[in-house]
Amino acid sequence: KFERYLAEMEDIRRRYGVRRVFLCTDDPGVIQQLPMHPAFDFVYLHFDRALFAASDWAIELKLLMATMDRRMVAESTLVDILLLADTDFFIGTLSSHFGSLAYELSVATKGYHPPYISLDYAWQGSLLSPVQLHTDDGVTVDKQELNPKRRDFAGNK
Repeated sequence: KFERYLAEMEDIRRRYGVRRVFLCTDDPGVIQQLPMHPAFDFVYLHFDRALFAASDWAIELKLLMATMDRRMVAESTLVDILLLADTDFFIGTLSSHFGSLAYELSVATKGYHPPYISLDYAWQGSLLSPVQLHTDDGVTVDKQELNPKRRDFAGNK
């Protein structure tokens, strides 16, 4: 999976001359691979990512079961999102709330859309936009409105 990100980083480097990359990951294996890519200067938060990879449990369940430091998770998540929102370019997944929030904060603070590469779906306007459900091929199979006050969605007229 990291290889997909690297390919897009190479594209951004060729287009804009960017070498410095802010990396958000909970995978300790990705951090171990960084020295093998000297074309980039990687910046990332330093904390023990093995906490995230210690089991197959979702982070939310680990927090509920008190097997993780809640403060560390909250602070690292918040700092990652704020730093990611401050970058000049975005490469990530916009289907995740993490990626969408970081990109929307970036747009809101900058006042324009910075260049981005989404590894799954194009930015769709807002976290409050109608939810679209997709197959693994990216085909839209359903569209649901979760904000009943919207008037621009066909189901709320």
